[in-house]
Amino acid sequence: MVAVNAACLSTSRRIALVKPRLAADEQAGHALQLFDSVLWVFKGTTRSNWLASEPHDAAVVIVHHSEPADQLDAWRRAGKVVVTLSTDEAQHPAGPRTLVYPFPAVQVLSMLERVEAEMDGGDIDAPAPSPLTPKTRDNDDPWSFVEALRTVRTLANSSMWLECKGDRGVSLCVRGDGARYFCDNDTAAAIRTGAVGLSGLTLQKSSAPPEDSTLRAGSELLWFSAHHASAALAPWLQEKTSYRLLRWPDLGRVRADDEATRTAQIRIIAALADAPASLAALAARTQMPVERATRIMNALSSCGLIEAAQIAAPSTPSRRRHTHDAAGGFKQFLRNLRKHLRLGVL
Repeated sequence: MVAVNAACLSTSRRIALVKPRLAADEQAGHALQLFDSVLWVFKGTTRSNWLASEPHDAAVVIVHHSEPADQLDAWRRAGKVVVTLSTDEAQHPAGPRTLVYPFPAVQVLSMLERVEAEMDGGDIDAPAPSPLTPKTRDNDDPWSFVEALRTVRTLANSSMWLECKGDRGVSLCVRGDGARYFCDNDTAAAIRTGAVGLSGLTLQKSSAPPEDSTLRAGSELLWFSAHHASAALAPWLQEKTSYRLLRWPDLGRVRADDEATRTAQIRIIAALADAPASLAALAARTQMPVERATRIMNALSSCGLIEAAQIAAPSTPSRRRHTHDAAGGFKQFLRNLRKHLRLGVL
């Protein structure tokens, strides 16, 4: 409650995120989205209450490095702080007002702290608070909470706790590195089954849970929130891209309650361990409905367990050599599967 009251008394300042005029660099949009996510996730934890605005009303303007120099100069002459997001470190290296993508959340927060200190020192006049609605995620966005958790993991601040609050009666706390979370048993069970809606929750700085609290693995929260978020592919995944498995999840923690989902988990994860695949290829190979494959890929990706694969053009070995390699690969696949299922080695 103390943190919430302090946030309510904080100074309101306006900030603008300017989309690049040229879309040649696809990472430019990702960089702006990452900055926006950090700003949203840590709303209430910074000294100022940052309100989304158009550039002409903003005190701080966030731009991609491709923004024309004359426009940057015009904003600076108007007394605005210009922060550049670079997606080309060689030509636009990190600096006092430049972040190189992908930048950790802590760099964003540190830069905002410096900007706030500069404004409080009188170098820049902060605009007066206005009735402008703060830029928050739409409660109907199914990925808002998942994106928040993924951003928290980049902060890696194990000494901080964040309370997840919303208008649906959900109560849980997440550690600042995303590795642990706390909630009651009923809420944990509802999260596992997807019976509780998590989209629209906001994260606010909070005190740590009681010392005798039972802490749960953050990977469990991230897995189930992503699995139940949507039947559509996560916005950062591409339908035609092939993905490969980096490592197996802890199946003891993310084990589904129903047998059909458990079977789908094993088949899909094992298939990705055997060879990279796109969503459609994965569903066909495992003979699983596309929706099941989609949800499990979303969960794997959210937990950082898969990545896009660069598949080389197939070679043309002899028939005998091909048969030998296929048999060996299949045996190794079975060994890996039995190992992860703790069935012993063949």
